[in-house]
Amino acid sequence: MAAAPALAELRQFGNVIFPTVPGWSDPGGDGHVSMVSDLPDDRCEFCRIMVGPGETARGSLTSWLTRNRYAFIDEDDREGFDILQPAEASTLGAREAAMMAMSDGSEMLFLIAIRAGPEFALTGFRTYSRDPELVEDNLKVMTGTFLPWLSLLRFRSEGAPSLLPAPSPGGMDGLWWGTRMDTVMGMDMMVRMETSHRRIMFWSDGTFFEGTPPQGTAIPDRAALEKALLTEWGNYTEKGDSIVLSFIDGHNEVLEGDGESWSGWGYDMYPVTPLADGTRLDGSISSMFYTGFVPNSGVTGGVSSSSQTIFYPDGRYSGSSSGGVFGSFDSGGGYAISNGDEDGGTYEIRDGLVIFRPGNGDPRRAMAVFRSGEHVLIGDQFLEGTAR
Repeated sequence: MAAAPALAELRQFGNVIFPTVPGWSDPGGDGHVSMVSDLPDDRCEFCRIMVGPGETARGSLTSWLTRNRYAFIDEDDREGFDILQPAEASTLGAREAAMMAMSDGSEMLFLIAIRAGPEFALTGFRTYSRDPELVEDNLKVMTGTFLPWLSLLRFRSEGAPSLLPAPSPGGMDGLWWGTRMDTVMGMDMMVRMETSHRRIMFWSDGTFFEGTPPQGTAIPDRAALEKALLTEWGNYTEKGDSIVLSFIDGHNEVLEGDGESWSGWGYDMYPVTPLADGTRLDGSISSMFYTGFVPNSGVTGGVSSSSQTIFYPDGRYSGSSSGGVFGSFDSGGGYAISNGDEDGGTYEIRDGLVIFRPGNGDPRRAMAVFRSGEHVLIGDQFLEGTAR
């Protein structure tokens, strides 16, 4: 058997504790985590080692794997994937395992499910498959890196301790917010400046959440956050003029303080005040985006989108959004594709969130709402109006 890859840092996703792989990116993703190959000479370019969501073990492992075979594939891309090898029972050391393979003609996906005590776990390896020579080399990477890596996995369902221990009470309690300017290149190859935002909520029990906590400013339900496989939260520790953020997935970040703000990753964050429960809004938020197509592509035009939400002091809101693609060809002719929708319902402000209840029965949604100086922000947008 090939030697296992050298150990790096440990990471955690749900039930699975795993090491990062040298020469591969730090794990990231939405709904699952991926490590992308960054090997020298572009070897195994775009290859991914993946960890997906698990479930309580019920029924056969092969049936579960078959049902969850699309876990690593975007919904819009699933139709083109065919099964190359149906799920087959196997073993991984002393553990029960199951394996299957899929392809859409340009990519191959190898899936391995593992029974870890009372839980099923899902892993995968994804690689491009158009060039036969590259396929052969990529499969060597899979057998020499991915398969040995599987033997290094640990599972909380088998008693492995979480990478995030219970928090220790801290001196932070409240919401902090800041911005930075980012340089972004559009489809038209034009560089523009965009403002990005960062919010971190701290609680006195030693817990933090980056972004919008599902429960707002209310005391967090750590078990619920972990069950939902959210990775934007963890424990904070104060060390002199710095704060160490220890995320649930195992990575750490340090914020530096100057007595007024906390800084990290280019953001200078200051304390802000969530709006009080029951506050009413009278105003609107809006956004607009446009980018053109690549120059000299033979097509002129671009992509645009806009949205607006109006809040009324009686607790109602109305909204509209639209987007479109329009252009013309150098040889003549053109096209326009657009869509729009209307939305409306009632809203409530509670626990630092504005909670939307659409009138058409769609699920509720929420955005952070807070005051910074004389300004009120909803999410990352400034309210044009008042809050009372």
